[in-house]
Amino acid sequence: MVELDSIFEVGTLRIDDLFNNSDLNLSIPEYQRPYVWSESQIEEMLLDWETHFFYDGVLNSNAVEYYLGAIMIYDNDGAYEIIDGQQRLTTLLIMDYVWNLNQSVLDNGNLNFEYTSKLSFSTIKKNQNFLLSKKASLSAKHFNEIVSKLVVSVIITNSEDRAFVLFDSQNNRGIALDEVDFFKSYHLRELNAHEKHLKYFAKKFDAINALNQNNKGKHLKSLNKLFVEQLWTIRHWSKNQLYFPKRSSLLNAFQKNTVSFGKVDEIKLFPSFNNALGTSLVYNEQMQPELKSNIKLFGSESIDIPFTINQPIQKGIGFFLYTEKYTSIFNYIFRDNKVSEINRINSLIYSVFNSYFINLYQAAIVQYYDKFNTENIEEFAKRLEHYLGAYRMNRSSIVEQSPIVLLRDYGNILMVIQQAYLSTEVIHALKQFVPEYYYQKYGYRVERDDDRIMYFVQNNNVDFTTARQNYYRQVFYFYEEYIDKDNYQLTEKHNWINESIIK
Repeated sequence: MVELDSIFEVGTLRIDDLFNNSDLNLSIPEYQRPYVWSESQIEEMLLDWETHFFYDGVLNSNAVEYYLGAIMIYDNDGAYEIIDGQQRLTTLLIMDYVWNLNQSVLDNGNLNFEYTSKLSFSTIKKNQNFLLSKKASLSAKHFNEIVSKLVVSVIITNSEDRAFVLFDSQNNRGIALDEVDFFKSYHLRELNAHEKHLKYFAKKFDAINALNQNNKGKHLKSLNKLFVEQLWTIRHWSKNQLYFPKRSSLLNAFQKNTVSFGKVDEIKLFPSFNNALGTSLVYNEQMQPELKSNIKLFGSESIDIPFTINQPIQKGIGFFLYTEKYTSIFNYIFRDNKVSEINRINSLIYSVFNSYFINLYQAAIVQYYDKFNTENIEEFAKRLEHYLGAYRMNRSSIVEQSPIVLLRDYGNILMVIQQAYLSTEVIHALKQFVPEYYYQKYGYRVERDDDRIMYFVQNNNVDFTTARQNYYRQVFYFYEEYIDKDNYQLTEKHNWINESIIK
């Protein structure tokens, strides 16, 4: 090793020397990201090895060393923790385990590559099976000879903060990591002096991440997309900051601009729907004012954490609780379908809009639920769909910029929710945002399909595009029981909504 200063030592090691060095005792700290290497990444490395080490199917004993890149290690008082490089090293250990069986370096006992997340476990099992299928390959047959020529640059530091600064700068230069990986490592560093808290929140974060990786529909979100397409969007667009995030602005919002309030394990609360001393004043018979209380003690349910979506985010535990709260709300509404009043309108949204408007719809629903819970939520969702649909019917296509244009030109519903005290204020604004003259220029061509009368929207006696025709038909079928032969035009849609929510 070359000692650069008291902080860093830099050198080059062969992989077999690294794995068999009993003085290192390498481990993966609790807060590291899950193991996520794909079969395609492994396949790419194996093909690269075959090109590098073999000629016409024969091992070239004179092949030069193969460079695997740099790894970074934190010397935590003699316990060596991998800060960067665990994906590559774990993959090599899986190869060694599968192809060397009882002679694997894992039997030496100086490696502690333990993963606790379900995502890591399933990925490791999948890659084991994949590598078993490669047991007859050239790389598998000559794995030990290959390992003897694999080298890495090793950076060892006794300053964890300096290690993460270098790690962040390296990854910001192009190595593809999700933003949530940066968020996690940044905020766990706040808990270095609180080992119990660090392990607890690292484990919970990985569990949340694993759940949200299980996306079985275009309307669901990975944890990374939840931050990018929901939380960042709400926090900025509701303040009329109408632009798309870059990585730097995401890191600013959820790292640099987070705040501290003294004690790491004491989280500051702000006024909210779930954190108010009372809901009203009443006068008793003695004409004395009494406060009607709405105090709700937070138990174990993440969805009940008394936060607001636009509040300052506190470093460390505050960030992890914020993640829990808004992941729980999103999944409660859209993954678990627990808000029964809007499940049908959600299905309509998924069938008639692309991901750009689905994202905006979901962001508005999450923001509304966070502030008003389910109060008038059915009417809000239906009028929100009408607001999106008015733009849909007046544009030939919905593109990435469309949500920003909608908020700018039709009215910023996210800003209205942020500023409103009453749910009725939000609903009133949506009514104002979509005046029915938007649809007065439309014509309608009538056809009969079996026993059903079909209406086709036209402009100057020319049918609209297929996407707009589909939108109109889907909405027509959704409200069909409230539509008769005299009110099938979109100028009547406010009335369809009114009748559908009257109980």
